[in-house]
Amino acid sequence: MEPQRLDAIVQRPEAESCRDAFPETFPNPIDLPAARYTDPEFFSLEVESVFRDAWLFVAHEAQLSEPGDYLALEGLERMGHPIFLVRGHDQRIRAFYNACRHRGGPLIDRPAGSTGRHLICKYHAWTYDLKGELVGYPEAKNFPDGMKQKCPPLAQVECDSWGGLIFVKLTQGGPTLRAYLEPIATEVDSLIGDAATGAYFAEQRSIDIPCNWKLAGDGNIETYHVPFLHRNSAAAFLDEKRTGQWLLPNGHSRMLIRFRDEAPIPPTPVFEGDTRLAELGVYSFHIFPNLSLVFGGASACFLISAWPESPDRSLYMTHFLSPVERTNSTTNMIDASVEGNWNVLLEDLNALGPAQKSMACGVTDVLRLQYQERRIRYVHEEIDRRIGSERVSAALQVPALLDAYVEEG
Repeated sequence: MEPQRLDAIVQRPEAESCRDAFPETFPNPIDLPAARYTDPEFFSLEVESVFRDAWLFVAHEAQLSEPGDYLALEGLERMGHPIFLVRGHDQRIRAFYNACRHRGGPLIDRPAGSTGRHLICKYHAWTYDLKGELVGYPEAKNFPDGMKQKCPPLAQVECDSWGGLIFVKLTQGGPTLRAYLEPIATEVDSLIGDAATGAYFAEQRSIDIPCNWKLAGDGNIETYHVPFLHRNSAAAFLDEKRTGQWLLPNGHSRMLIRFRDEAPIPPTPVFEGDTRLAELGVYSFHIFPNLSLVFGGASACFLISAWPESPDRSLYMTHFLSPVERTNSTTNMIDASVEGNWNVLLEDLNALGPAQKSMACGVTDVLRLQYQERRIRYVHEEIDRRIGSERVSAALQVPALLDAYVEEG
C-alpha cells in the first residue's frame, strides 16, 4: 500500500478520537424504522432481490480438498435454495441444486462427504458425472431413446473463488466476483500475501440465532458497544474512541479500531503480506450484503455471514483462517485463537434475541443511530437500492442520505 494512503487510513481513527461534537455537515438524523427487521413482506423482498443478485460467500476451498468432495450450503438451504458444492476431477468447484432431473430426488443426503466418481440420486439412482451431465439410469428400456442426450445437466449456479474463498451467485449476469469485491479484494490480497499459501482454513462454526439477519450483522460494523458488551473481554485491548470508518461503493465498507497503546500483543505468527494496518488493531471489511471479513490483528482472520431464514431467525456462520497450517505443533495455538474470538462473538449474539423481541412487540419502533453507526444505515440504503425503493412501503423506506460520503478506496 502506498505510504500516503496508509497514512490517511491510520490518521482517521486518531482524528475521530479528537472530535468533540457531531459532524456539522453529516445528515441528522440517520434513524431506521425497526419494522425493517420484523416485516414479513420486506423480508421476502430482501431474499428475492438482495440475496439472489449478490455474490455470497459460502465456504473455503480447503473444505473440498479432493475430487468428489461435496458440501451442502446450509445458509442457502435456509433461504429455500438446496445447493451443494462439489469438486470435480478437473479440480474445479461447482455449485448444483440438490435435485435430480428425473423427479427432483436428492443427490446428497449428508452435510458433507465424498461422492466418489459420480453423483447418484438417492431416489432412483440416476447417475451424473461431477460436471452435472447425466451418464446413466436404471431400466433404460422403459424410457424413450435418446433420454441421456435430451436430459439437461443438473441445475447449476455461478460459482467462483477469491483467495481460497468460495462465492456463489443465484442469478446469471452482472459483475464478475473480482469486480464485485473491489476495492476490498485488492487490499486483502496485499494483506494476506500469496492467496494460495497466505491464509489457511482453520475451522467453521455456526449457530441458530433468534433474530433478523441484519441485526446479526449490525454488531460487526460498529464499535459503540465494545466498552459495554465486551467490558470483560475485547474492551481490555480495543480503544473504541479510535475507530475509523469508510463507506465504499456497492454497499461495502471498511473499519479500523485501534488497539489500546498499553495492550500487550502476544508474539504469534502473522500473515505474510503487508500487515501494517492489521497490526494496529481490528481491521475489518463488510462485503454487501451479509459478510464481515475481520482481521483480529495480523495473526487471525475470520469471516462472519448471517443467513436469513425468517424475519426473526437466522443462521450465523463463522469461518476462521490462520496464517499457519494446522499441524501438531500449531493446533493448540490455532484452537486458542478460534475459541477466544468465538467467545467474543457469542457476547454479541446473546444481546440479539431480546433486541429482536423488543422490535417485534413494537416497543422499539425506531433505531436511533449515531455517527459511528452509519455503516448500519449504509447497508439499509443499499438494500433499498437493490430492491427498488418504489417497491418498499413508504413507512419502511430509507432515503439515500450517505451517497456523498462514499469513497472509492
